[in-house]
Amino acid sequence: MNTPTGLVLGIDGGGTKTVAWLARCDFTDHRTAISNTIETIGRGRAGSSNVRRVGFETALGNLDRAVEDAFADAEIPRVPVDRACLALAGAGRNTEQQRIRSWANQRQLANRLAVVDDALPVLYAAAEDGIGIALIAGTGSLALGRNAEGQTARCGGWGSLLGDEGSGYQISLSALRAAVRADDGRGPTTQLHQRLLEHHGITTASELIPILYTDSNNRVAIASLAPLVFEVASSGDPVAMQILDQASTDLAEMVHTLVDRLGMSNHPCALAGTGSVLIHQPAFTQSVRDKLARTGTETTFRAIPESVVGTLVIAVGLTTTH
Repeated sequence: MNTPTGLVLGIDGGGTKTVAWLARCDFTDHRTAISNTIETIGRGRAGSSNVRRVGFETALGNLDRAVEDAFADAEIPRVPVDRACLALAGAGRNTEQQRIRSWANQRQLANRLAVVDDALPVLYAAAEDGIGIALIAGTGSLALGRNAEGQTARCGGWGSLLGDEGSGYQISLSALRAAVRADDGRGPTTQLHQRLLEHHGITTASELIPILYTDSNNRVAIASLAPLVFEVASSGDPVAMQILDQASTDLAEMVHTLVDRLGMSNHPCALAGTGSVLIHQPAFTQSVRDKLARTGTETTFRAIPESVVGTLVIAVGLTTTH
């Protein structure tokens, strides 16, 4: 495969969106940090590339569209790049990764390719040695840790049916459940009831049923209600506050579990956080760290608004096809 020297592609594909960044890199410069040798020249964006959620056809189509847009943004023709890293939610098993590799080979995506855990770039965006705990809390949630010996472990990431504790989806779902319990008289009164009715432009809680049940793939729409829950909690509503307290407890538990499993409790742990819940709610993020501290786990925190940066770092470090 003929490849232009210095082109690198990083793709971060999740349940909501797919982001592709095209960059140039001086692979011969070993004197400076990898991130300092990367110059992003094009950015592309498309819909979800989570194969478990949207299927392979849609996921691969969105991957292709994001790559096309990145080259268009860079104003250069699409060509095979020297190195690429794809971090895709829902592609953790070997069978899924092989199919993605097959697509990448057919599309002549790159000479050197890595398909990695979707949380791994969060670590590399925070530190080029990739050591620490990555905590993701957006539409879904999961934690991934990597210690100094290169051992990795995951916690959470079980999806909306089995997990996603502490995520925007579960926070919002808890709020909706609290609202209908209050409507029934089975639960305490809460401002969430009226605020959720107003948000949806309805007057009774029963009108939530056709809104929420008509679309079976409404996970993203439900998760988008999380800012409302934070707003209600900030006014002192005890039900909303309890929902967020439980969410931060769940996220702290994920991190603490990985710290124990990977033997990382002897020194402050680097915690890299991404996802709308952690990025846009600093007080909530601090509550997660406070709960970790109470278990004896001290953390240094770095917010990662764009984890796709980490895919570029991983791609630049490739020496052979992964």
